[in-house]
Formats: sequence, structure tokens, C-alpha cells
Amino acid sequence: MDRLFVLPFDHRSTFTTSLFGFDYPIKTSAKKKAVKDMKKVVFDAFILAHNQYKNSEDMAILVDEEFGSSIIKDAQNNMIQLIVSVERSGQLFFQFEHGNNFGTHLKHIKPTYAKALVRYDASQKIGNEIQNTRLKRFNDFCAQNDIKWMLEPLMTGTGDKFRQIKKTVQQMKSYGINPDIWKVEGLKNIKQWKELYKLTNTDLIVLGRGESKKMVEAWIKTAASSGVVKGFAVGRTVFFDVLEDLRDKKITRSQAVQKIANNYLHFIRLFEKYED
Repeated sequence: MDRLFVLPFDHRSTFTTSLFGFDYPIKTSAKKKAVKDMKKVVFDAFILAHNQYKNSEDMAILVDEEFGSSIIKDAQNNMIQLIVSVERSGQLFFQFEHGNNFGTHLKHIKPTYAKALVRYDASQKIGNEIQNTRLKRFNDFCAQNDIKWMLEPLMTGTGDKFRQIKKTVQQMKSYGINPDIWKVEGLKNIKQWKELYKLTNTDLIVLGRGESKKMVEAWIKTAASSGVVKGFAVGRTVFFDVLEDLRDKKITRSQAVQKIANNYLHFIRLFEKYED
């Protein structure tokens, strides 16, 4: 894999509850349209940035089917790298959004990558057995159907984060779970990134997890300097404050698109500046 700069906006419960104050799942068409319209703002910002960046082949979007079906079609029509989420939103344990039909959806969409997010506490044996069994099923489906996939484990346990991540990777690999890309939280230093790379033996990207701009900048600088991290997936830090301003009519839609595009490009250029 070459570099990969992902703008993720596959959030579903976050968009509905945090941005609008709606209950999730949404039941009315008007509220669904409001969420879809905001996602289209983010996509339009991606397109603007895509048109301005010389290495646009390194850029990708991560979006959900529930509110982003039209965006998925537009991305496909414009040959944009497309990542789609397969997990059900807001669940304590990993579940497929479409149950046993997840494979049918992936075969139809044919994304560049499929993405599975899992909340993981390496100390919870029984719960992890359930999650890892489901992830292994997903892993095997992707391998059998020549679909690349990305795994996003979010650490929910206590104690040192790096130790949690290492233990998580070890447990998952023991089940035969081998994603094409590990999408993981920022680490403290280059040494940790290199150690994690030896453990995963595959591509790594750093996520943002809705942290402050300053924190995400620090994560990206360290990740890029490591020489083993291929890029990032930063969403809420790029767009959420801007969408709040748009929601509150403090800025226009065109201003929101420009601001989000600028934020996205800022992190790309920062990665480029520090990459080894």
C-alpha cells in the first residue's frame, strides 16, 4: 500500500445524537435527510480537497450505507477510493450491520476496503471470543472474495494503551484475523510504532478518535516520522466543529465546505512534512 489519507464520516449515532440531538436509530424521513445533507457537505469538502491535492490517488473516504448510499455511488462514478463500514453503529460488541447479508452488500458495492470497528478490552475473555469469532468470519469472507479490509480496534480497557493494543493484536492474530490495514490510536513514540508494525506485519494508519487538533497533530507527527505508518483516518477533528457552526447558521454551506477541505489538507501536509 502507498500512502492513505482517509476522511472518515461513517459515524451514525454520533451524527444523529451529538450533532442534532436526535434519537438513534432515526425514524423520520426529515431527520434522516438532515443527517444525509450534512454528510454531503463533508463529501463535497473531500471533493474540493481532492481537486486541489496533487497526489489525490492517496485520498479516500470512509462512509456508511445508512446515510451515505448516494455518496457511495458518486465516489464509485468518480473513481475515488472508497471504504465502507460493516459494523452496526454504537454497539458494545461487534455486530454486522446487515447480519448474515453483509457479504451480499460488499459484493454489490465492491469497495476499495471494507472496515470493521470493534470496541475491545483485552482482559474480557468471553466477550472477546464472541467478537473474534465474528471477525474471523469476516476475515475469511474477504480473503475468499478478494476484498481488502481494515480493522479499527478501539481500546476500552484500563492501563497502558500500548500494552492493550499489543495484547489485542496478539489475541486477534491467534484467531487468524489478519486485516490488510490496522487503523489504530496514536502512540507515544516512534519506537512503539515500529514495535507494533513488527507485531502486525502489515500496513498501519493512525486514527483521530475525535481528539483535539493539537493532539491529532502530535499523533500524526509521530506516526509519520516512524517510517512504518502509511497515513491516517481523521474525521471528527476535521469536520465536527465546522458542521456545528453550519447547523447553528454561523457560516454558510460553501464556507463549511472550504473549512473542512482546508482542515483535511492541513493534516495531509503535516504528514508529508514529517514522513520518514
